[in-house]
Amino acid sequence: MRTALAKPKPSCQPRTVHETRTDSARPDAIEDPSNLWLIHPISWRLLPVALKLNIHPNTVSLTGLACGALAGWCYWHWREPGLVLAGFALMFAWHVFDGLDGKLARASGKATAFGRVIDGVCDYLAFILVLVPIALSLADWQSALVLALASGAAHALQSVWYETERDAWKRRATGVFVTAPRPPMPAIAAPYTLAETLITRGQVRMDKALADQPALLPAYLEATAPILRRLSILSANNRTLVIALACLAGNPKLYWYWELIGLSLVAFGMALWLRRCEMSVVDTGESGVSGAGAALVNKGAQEG
Repeated sequence: MRTALAKPKPSCQPRTVHETRTDSARPDAIEDPSNLWLIHPISWRLLPVALKLNIHPNTVSLTGLACGALAGWCYWHWREPGLVLAGFALMFAWHVFDGLDGKLARASGKATAFGRVIDGVCDYLAFILVLVPIALSLADWQSALVLALASGAAHALQSVWYETERDAWKRRATGVFVTAPRPPMPAIAAPYTLAETLITRGQVRMDKALADQPALLPAYLEATAPILRRLSILSANNRTLVIALACLAGNPKLYWYWELIGLSLVAFGMALWLRRCEMSVVDTGESGVSGAGAALVNKGAQEG
């Protein structure tokens, strides 16, 4: 089901939720501030160059992955602060390319389901190429590798939930209240698709409420956008920063503990917060409908 939204006003200033470019793949209202003000502006500047050179979006994704591999070599030498900073700079370049590939795919008409998988796989591989060398450089590398793998599993689940909730918000902002079935995916994407399917089950009630009462949409967008934006603590950008800080602090394991325990608790708490906020919007709408119905009954009784 679709419902029309007002056309957003063009502006160079920060916009409210109602002025958000809801047709954008990354609406300002829920975007990570570091993307909004730093990484994506650089990606937008590179887009005309990539279009002119007819570069394929998958090539951009793989170039970003190469930056991740070079960053991994730098982080292998994490005891050298200069190389940690170099690794951080290379990971920053990866973020820029990661922002560019999607923009390029949409602008060039080359967006595909397989390209989305390539992008997602490259995202995870970039972190693997950085974190595995760090683990192997430690004296107790066996236990460090186990810790890194457990942390990586938590990272994957946190990221799938984060992206799925953002996708749901963007979809609903355009008036679509049903999750479109995914086209057949390569076998390599099976774990991601399974996790995504399980997570989206929690979105059914909100979708049904909006489909039944489209008038709730503005209230839903206003209420949940601040929460979705705060979810950026789970974004890859913040993980990149904490990896560098942990290495500069002299203990890379701090990153894994933070990701495995800290971010898991944050994700759980914010999931509860988001669902309560959504249900508050639904309950308010249902109360409004019940109140309107009661008013009509009373009016009919008085007229009778």
